[in-house]
Amino acid sequence: MRVPNAGKAERERLDQIRRLEKKLSYFQSIPASRRDDECADEGESTCRALLAELGAPGHEQPQPVGDGDVTLTSIDEFLDDLEKR
Repeated sequence: MRVPNAGKAERERLDQIRRLEKKLSYFQSIPASRRDDECADEGESTCRALLAELGAPGHEQPQPVGDGDVTLTSIDEFLDDLEKR
């Protein structure tokens, strides 16, 4: 059983989550014509990975099921992949 987080460490974690979610929103707002110049795809994926590591709601890392690896893809990532093809 996991002990509930409390205190300074939890406040710092929540502050980091808030900052990363703002940065993620910024990267998502960059128009397609400027995404390469501003490395928006890399910044967005980095923010998503860090949010998952911090256990941010909606950004949890997938739990492996059976023998296969599970990879979560957001709608934005899926649509970006379709545009690249």
